[in-house]
Amino acid sequence: YMSVSSYKGTESGTIHIKKDVDIDVKGMDVLIVEDILDTGKTLDTVTHMLKDRGTASCEIVTMLDKKEARKYPVQAKYVGFPVPELFVVGYGLDFDQRFRNLPYIGILKEECYQ
Repeated sequence: YMSVSSYKGTESGTIHIKKDVDIDVKGMDVLIVEDILDTGKTLDTVTHMLKDRGTASCEIVTMLDKKEARKYPVQAKYVGFPVPELFVVGYGLDFDQRFRNLPYIGILKEECYQ
């Protein structure tokens, strides 16, 4: 299990490994489970880090895929739903720790973060 974050507000910033894996992943098939694949910055860093540790394979499953926002060559093998390049919240997704507990995924109005 890993916990990684890179967002502050609506901007992707420095990647923080809050919790690293506790086991040696060398030779293992790893599946990264992600809430949203956006620019790909975090997942690009994490997948390279895991591959450097000698994983046999490293694949990504994501609930939401925002392909229009992609800036890094990262692709999810398994995708729940594609989403447009809008800021989405709810169902675990947040804006500055708010809106995470909404029982649905919604688009955050621009005036909420401008």
